[in-house]
Amino acid sequence: MFGKEHFTYLYNPARDRALTSKNIRAGWYAAGLFPFNPERVLRDVPNPVAEVGSIEPEAEATSADLLSEVPRTPITPVTTEALTSLHDLIVRDTHALDATNKDRLQKRIQKLASAAKVLFAAQALLKDRNRFLLEINREAKARRSTKSLVLGKAKVMSFEDLEEARAKRAEKGQASVSKPKRGRGGGRGCKRKSDAEGKSMAPPLPEPAHAPVSAWRAPVAKMY
Repeated sequence: MFGKEHFTYLYNPARDRALTSKNIRAGWYAAGLFPFNPERVLRDVPNPVAEVGSIEPEAEATSADLLSEVPRTPITPVTTEALTSLHDLIVRDTHALDATNKDRLQKRIQKLASAAKVLFAAQALLKDRNRFLLEINREAKARRSTKSLVLGKAKVMSFEDLEEARAKRAEKGQASVSKPKRGRGGGRGCKRKSDAEGKSMAPPLPEPAHAPVSAWRAPVAKMY
């Protein structure tokens, strides 16, 4: 199985390797398009089987012989058993190499090569997939093993801000380590004592000055 990332990764190299001017011209030549040659196509087409008017034993034998002479294109094997069977057929055809067997042998060799290419491609994709999953697994393990360090609230911080936050955190840690521990009742007693001393030593507040009281009278508007 392969996903979109494998297709994207393999598409451009395969396209650049396949669609070359040499391969395009070879395809045009095999199809008889450039240069235009219809006989080039008809030469590879097998001869049609002669029609039989009546069903007779001799006619059936003749049609069977004709069918045996026409080279059949084998199926590309996709399993180990099919590949082994194709290899056995190739070995058998090498013992009697006439015109028909040569064509049949060439087609079987082509199918054998195609099957091997498909198997190697599938193996390469599987290795690539396993390597991709292994890298993801390693990244996940690294993220889980790394302890997160909170330096402050969420904001855009520069390098100087980070250094300052680290320094403050280190100073706070050293202060908490060097600070002596107090007992349960020591803190409360000291706090009450310091409050009493502060109240006794506090200076008296000055009394507010009273403004002189004058007789009240209504305002008089001036005439101009």
